[in-house]
Amino acid sequence: MNSFSSIHSLQLGTFRFVSPVGTSDCPVKWEGRQKRKPWDYEVTVAIPHLNTFDDLVLCIELLRAQSVSPYIMIVDTGSQPDIIRDLEALRGEDVEIHYIQANAYRHSSEPVTVALDLAQSLCRTKLLFHTHSDCFLRRRDLLETWARITNVNTPVVGYRMSPRDWVTREWEWMVGHTALMLYMPSIHRAGATWSYQRVHYGYGYPWMLASGWPDTEVAFNRALRDAGIAPVFMGHDLNGTRQINDDFDHCRSFPGSMIYGPEYHSQCKKWMEEAMSDGKDRLLSWKQQKQGLTT
Repeated sequence: MNSFSSIHSLQLGTFRFVSPVGTSDCPVKWEGRQKRKPWDYEVTVAIPHLNTFDDLVLCIELLRAQSVSPYIMIVDTGSQPDIIRDLEALRGEDVEIHYIQANAYRHSSEPVTVALDLAQSLCRTKLLFHTHSDCFLRRRDLLETWARITNVNTPVVGYRMSPRDWVTREWEWMVGHTALMLYMPSIHRAGATWSYQRVHYGYGYPWMLASGWPDTEVAFNRALRDAGIAPVFMGHDLNGTRQINDDFDHCRSFPGSMIYGPEYHSQCKKWMEEAMSDGKDRLLSWKQQKQGLTT
């Protein structure tokens, strides 16, 4: 852990979950203290995060209310210290927090690729669901349903990445990470990673050819294609909009717009307020269903 997270986890008492030092009083130190281990879950969910704590909390609560409760990994990509303290308070039996704090990147999307690769390396279940902190699930059985169809025969199930028509047609066969279920044994065998270093040195792309290209998804999808793995597309991501469908409500690029697109962010902020209001109503209904109070 970095210094901020170490200090906050000690202050908040959450360091007791951090293996192996915080769990040194446990019978098997490296296996942690929670009774239900990360590998006892059916699905792990990975969420990159940057400075958007409130929507992350709602995202987590909607995931917890799913018909199949997941293990949740938050990978923070450089939030400010006060938000890191809030994040650390989320650490618990079913949530772990990780921090990436690089001094510089070659591309604005590179922190996300690092977060996705860290999550895949840490995933201890066979199924991993990648999503965003600004993406709120609208189907309570989404994880359960996608888990049934994601296996060795169909190891990649998700949404096609958003269009890049102004520079390439490659995006048409690439899967995005807004909502993406992976069968990790197949992904590890394929050696599929998201690294921008791999995009540049492994596949020969420039660090930036045009706006939005190459983007987060390139290395991963090129590796899938090399391994003969074709994604199963459940839908299509869209650019610059609040995308609402049967599966999710996504205020696209909300965290990034806070830093890189102030004009777009003003509109995106309105979408986020509406999406969070709708999500909170949905969460109440889902919690009631989970508790067996309604059918």
